[in-house]
Amino acid sequence: MKFISHKSFMPFAWYRIALGVVIIVLVSAGVLSPHAAESGG
Repeated sequence: MKFISHKSFMPFAWYRIALGVVIIVLVSAGVLSPHAAESGG
């Protein structure tokens, strides 16, 4: 948080956007399962 208070918030925002896009692409391609974290019960 010290970095954000002295610098711009934009690098963090772009990082989050890029990570979200990568995850969406991987789920769409079938590489990741959107339900992988759920327990089998």
